[in-house]
Amino acid sequence: MNIYLTSGTYDYLWKKYENEFSKETLLLMQDINSDRAILLHESQNPSFFKEPRSYDILFTYGILENNGFITMNYVPVSEDNKPVYEHNIMKYFSSNPHREMKAIRFLRPKKGDTFIILCLWENKASYIKWMQHPENANAPIGNNSEKGWNNSQHSIFNGKPYFMQLTIPEED
Repeated sequence: MNIYLTSGTYDYLWKKYENEFSKETLLLMQDINSDRAILLHESQNPSFFKEPRSYDILFTYGILENNGFITMNYVPVSEDNKPVYEHNIMKYFSSNPHREMKAIRFLRPKKGDTFIILCLWENKASYIKWMQHPENANAPIGNNSEKGWNNSQHSIFNGKPYFMQLTIPEED
């Protein structure tokens, strides 16, 4: 299974791919801090995007639905450390429950160095509640994920990890 991403403004992406929403697994997510948007296409087939960013799915949980709140951790990892990073994230997912999340995708880039941990939550309140639990303080998910990795493994990064929060606006 693959995930393909493309970016643009919300209105542009909606108009361009409006006819595909009933046929494919697509999520149209809007950055809560701007008019930027990301369109996600999950498929075993090649994407219909002209120039997608392509990812292999390493871990999957739940079903991606076109409603809710999304968090995306972007983590640039050096080539030599990709296996270590993948192992550590997979170990985290296999040993921690995901009850609060509707869906998770752990994505390895087909080109480049930036992994993505995508989590779909019921709403922003669900994410905040999850973040407030002490056992999630060092989780590789969310805005505080860099703290957990910077302790002993920061040398695995090719750059500074970053975090996005997105909403899936309700359709009119």
